[in-house]
Amino acid sequence: MVNIPVIAKRELNTFFLSPIAYLVLAGFAVGHGLLFAVFLWGSSVDLNAVAGSAFWVALYLLIVTVPLITMGLLSEEASSGTIETLLTTPVSDMEVVLGKYLGALLFGVAMLAPIALECVYLAAMGTLDYGPVAAGFLGLYLLIAQFVAIGLFCSSLTRVQVGSAIISFVMLLGLFFLWLVVRDRSSLAAVVLRYMAPPVHYDGFVKGIVDTRDLVYFASTTALFLFLSVRVLESRRWRGTA
Repeated sequence: MVNIPVIAKRELNTFFLSPIAYLVLAGFAVGHGLLFAVFLWGSSVDLNAVAGSAFWVALYLLIVTVPLITMGLLSEEASSGTIETLLTTPVSDMEVVLGKYLGALLFGVAMLAPIALECVYLAAMGTLDYGPVAAGFLGLYLLIAQFVAIGLFCSSLTRVQVGSAIISFVMLLGLFFLWLVVRDRSSLAAVVLRYMAPPVHYDGFVKGIVDTRDLVYFASTTALFLFLSVRVLESRRWRGTA
């Protein structure tokens, strides 16, 4: 496991040397800031409602930005052929996956900086309930951790970065809205699909409620997609191709 920090640092350096990464950061910050200003302008009384809206806006922006962050984690290595070198070094598949995941996760967490500044601004304006704000940031972190794991898995499936981003985007949309296509909302299928939807579990955090069931959901789904990514890399090593 000593190689994980090395791979994570290498991945993080790659992000901060990429113009696309800065465009994603800037796009997220500007988009969220503009919507935050709209909510603030339309609500001069309830600052806590504005903070809650800010967290929900972040969730929907992450559906677009995280696939762009994760699309090249493994697909770029595969298309350039460097993954062959990586897989032949004395580094385990799990170390590769966890190292790249950690680097992307740290970069994803950096996107929370504008939201933190917005909350500081709200606190300076008046009374702000810090419990829901703290829980909201915890929920956002867990959401980013889950999304990055999904994006990493999608990146392991193809050599094409754009293809990886599209697969990841569609998968995230599916997790969000698939349960809505079930007509009978009380059916077992609807219950299962609803449980798989991230907003159902994220809602409690925004309200200031930290439920262990929601923690288990985010931890288990994140671990599942990391496990699947490891298995994909193992199959590549076994076939001797990238």
